[in-house]
Amino acid sequence: MSIRQCHPADGRCQRGFTLVELMVTLAVLAVILSLAVPSFAEMRRRNGVTAAANELVAAYQIARMEAVRRNMRVVMCPTANGNACGGTDWARLLVFTDRDGDSAIDAADDTVVRIVEVVRPGSGVVVTASTNVAAAGQRIRFGADGLVRVGANRRGALSVCHADLNSNNTRDVEIVVSRVGVLTRNAANCGAYTDPA
Repeated sequence: MSIRQCHPADGRCQRGFTLVELMVTLAVLAVILSLAVPSFAEMRRRNGVTAAANELVAAYQIARMEAVRRNMRVVMCPTANGNACGGTDWARLLVFTDRDGDSAIDAADDTVVRIVEVVRPGSGVVVTASTNVAAAGQRIRFGADGLVRVGANRRGALSVCHADLNSNNTRDVEIVVSRVGVLTRNAANCGAYTDPA
């Protein structure tokens, strides 16, 4: 019920709400927000994981395509500075040509094809290598034939995870020979993907 107050001097009336009506409205709004905010946070985390997985799929495709186009070996590796391979955090990765096959960037011979920012800093999303990629010195290689080589294996994966997601918190972006697939799983503490034998 609204309040109506009229001024006797000029006859204009103003309408308003009672204090009780305003308090009830604020209480209803508070309940709605308390239900919506956690759902929104969960949605942002899921979107972050999905976006990072899509970046990895694109990075695989770029590396494979460049290897075929240039008719030479192309390597993907984690990088901290964008100039050299290093570390185990794949949140930022480097795609480069590898003429001499040493899996390291040599200024005279090799070309940086792309630096890929897989994850936004501070997003809580982590990117880790599978067992095959870790055993291969954190390198994923593509030959001029477009086929993947992860050490002595023809398969490897990078896992994107957010530990605060309630379920299905991990996307494993796997490449097998030349085919890329994305698998969904629950991983305690964002554990690394174990490649099948």
